[in-house]
Amino acid sequence: MSTNLTLTLDSQVVEQAQAYAQATGRSLDELIEAMLRASISPAATTPTLSPAVQALFGSLKVPNDFDYKESLTEALLERYSK
Repeated sequence: MSTNLTLTLDSQVVEQAQAYAQATGRSLDELIEAMLRASISPAATTPTLSPAVQALFGSLKVPNDFDYKESLTEALLERYSK
C-alpha cells in the first residue's frame, strides 16, 4: 500500500537528488524509499566494521574506569599548550 508524504527539503538537495535518481534510472520516490528502508533496517543500526578494525578488538586493555574524554583533554593540553 502506498501513502503520500509531503516533505520540506532544501531545493538544492532536491535538484541534486533528482539528477542522481535520473542518472541511475530510478524515480525520486524509489530513491527516497530505498534510503528510508536502508536506514530503518536492523543492519543499518549495527555498522559493519572492516576486518582490519575487527582484528584490533582486544589488542588494547584499559581500566574499567578509563575516561577517554579526560585522557584526550590532557593529551591535547600537553600538545598545544607549549
